[in-house]
Order: sequence, then C-alpha cells, then structure tokens
Amino acid sequence: MNISFFLLPKSEVTYIEHEDTVGRALRVIHKNGFQAVPVIDEEGHYVGTVTEGDFLWNLIEDYHMDMEAMRKVRVSSLRKKWDYKAVSIDANMAELDQYIMNQNFVPVVDGRNVFIGIVTRKQIISEMIRKKNQCGENQ
Repeated sequence: MNISFFLLPKSEVTYIEHEDTVGRALRVIHKNGFQAVPVIDEEGHYVGTVTEGDFLWNLIEDYHMDMEAMRKVRVSSLRKKWDYKAVSIDANMAELDQYIMNQNFVPVVDGRNVFIGIVTRKQIISEMIRKKNQCGENQ
C-alpha cells in the first residue's frame, strides 16, 4: 500500500512558516488546539516541527515570558525538543512505520523536499481497525 492513501494534503494541514513570529505561531497552535505543527520555509520545504513544549521552554528560559520580546522573535530561532522526520511521498509503508510509532504525525514531502501534507497516527490506526473488522466479518 502506498502512503499517499493516508496523505492529508497540505491544503488541509495546519502549519506555520519558518519566519512567522512566535506570537503568530502561538495563536495558530492555540486556535487549532494542536500540540505540534509542521514548519515550512518560504519555498514550501519542510524544515521541522515545533511543539507546545518548544515554545514554552524557549519562552521561559530565553525570554522570561516577556510578551514584547515574543512579538519580535522568529520561529526559526526556537530550539526544538523533537526531531519530527519527514518521508517522501514515494516512501513505502515500512519507512512510514518507523516514524509513525514515535510521532503523532509524519510530514510528507515531494521530490524537491516541498511539504505536501501529513500522515497521522490516527489514520494508520483507523485503517488497521477497519482491516481487523473486515477480517472478523469474513470468519
């Protein structure tokens, strides 16, 4: 099975841009209720994932929760605790499996490393349950 079967396209994914301010990025995460979101650069390349914890610890340690400073700080300057690996749209399920076990989602990039969407752990588990139930019906 090709991973494109599970792909949630970029147009349906919440992401932030590498040069967004921390204030804007926090609003995006808060508005959508996600704990982690992909980060893309100005050409659309996947450059990493930022988590709530990344924001929190950077703000506490480096900016002492100074909101005025946060309005000037770029997402690109944040240290990230987790290294969310991306896979190519051409990746096989075995490649996807090695990341989906440890990540809530896996960013997917095209041959130019341009972010095109994500595969979520929820999608994989839902498909496994569907197949299990399908097997149970055939018994």
